[in-house]
Amino acid sequence: MRVLQVNKFYHIVGGTDRNFLELSSLLTKKKNRVALFSMKDNRNYSSPWEKYFVSNVDLSKKDFLNSLKVISRIFYSLEAKKKINLLLDDFKPDIAHVHQIYHHISPSILLELKKRNIPIVHTVSDYHLISPHHNNLFHNGKICEVSKVRRFYNTVLHKCVKDSYLASFVEAVEQYFHRLFGFYSNTIDYYIAPSRFLEKKLIEYNIPERKICHIPYFIHADKYEPDFTPGRYVLYFGRLSSEKGLLFLTHVIEKLPKIKFKIIGDGIEKDNLVKIKNQKQLNNLEIISRFIPENELKGYIRKSRFTILPSESYEIFGISPLEAFALGKLVVTSDMGALPEVNRDGETGFVFQSGKVNNCIEKISKLWYDKQLCKRLGKNARNYVEKYFGPEEHYEKLMAIYKEAIAKHK
Repeated sequence: MRVLQVNKFYHIVGGTDRNFLELSSLLTKKKNRVALFSMKDNRNYSSPWEKYFVSNVDLSKKDFLNSLKVISRIFYSLEAKKKINLLLDDFKPDIAHVHQIYHHISPSILLELKKRNIPIVHTVSDYHLISPHHNNLFHNGKICEVSKVRRFYNTVLHKCVKDSYLASFVEAVEQYFHRLFGFYSNTIDYYIAPSRFLEKKLIEYNIPERKICHIPYFIHADKYEPDFTPGRYVLYFGRLSSEKGLLFLTHVIEKLPKIKFKIIGDGIEKDNLVKIKNQKQLNNLEIISRFIPENELKGYIRKSRFTILPSESYEIFGISPLEAFALGKLVVTSDMGALPEVNRDGETGFVFQSGKVNNCIEKISKLWYDKQLCKRLGKNARNYVEKYFGPEEHYEKLMAIYKEAIAKHK
């Protein structure tokens, strides 16, 4: 099969990009012909398709010309339209699989795919499809769904995006614009939801149930060497942002002075975490906010007793728990979003009530002082990820969706 894979980044920024790259590799390994469409970036991997990639836009730059470029990408990109057509002339895919395209590529490419009667499936990896406020529907320290359903103007009134009226206005107008012209609704054949939680949330926001398919993310467990030996610290690794519950975690750490914690990652909360650590004199906490190569990160996970994900937002899935499982480590997670689907309470780790400090402390303490329990649940976690989140099952389910989508266009 000839598959066009589309994602705004061709390097790893987050879990979405990792899934995009792993899936592209898997499809190629299974003898499919794969073409790629993305955005140019100095951090990109090498690709024979990069001549078709759209030019780079940096959302962090504030100069006038860059701002105009960003605005055009948000609504409609003539460059993306031209580049995708050049690629389609060359490649002629049987199907297009779209991941994240908003802001950096633009959904203008969807209309061009539709014109050529090319089936499109879309893996939904955040909430941009249903809300201007796509950052896990989280604002001011709590879940925020004021735009539900299609009340996008409320996002502006509440300054949900970057706590800015202007940024919220642009995102809200983008949502109205794309819905008015049916960029997604008139072009996408199937939406792939990595979790049952997301599937239900999409239905709540009026995405047609008949178009939604549930396929969990996958992981190559054979690429992870497990270590079931209980380590000497509790580890958080991932993005350092408010919705991940890191401020909450500092309250927990403060009340467990005899337990060592490590936080590894980067993000906008980095400086704030360092400030809190110093103010509260959290001598049992180490913060590592530099870039960590993948193999080095795996080493930190192997040496932990278990990992923790205290998210306070609606997690789409939770790839980091799968990585910990594959390395033989159980996980303590909050009960937000899809996390209870991924982390089986009492089997692969523990699930605590989000925002409940004492409940979280209870779970951590029970595990910390019972090394045999940690070891047993770590082995359960490794077996669990091998059985339910392997590439073979994912590939079979995905190909079934591809074939259904293609059949609709004949």
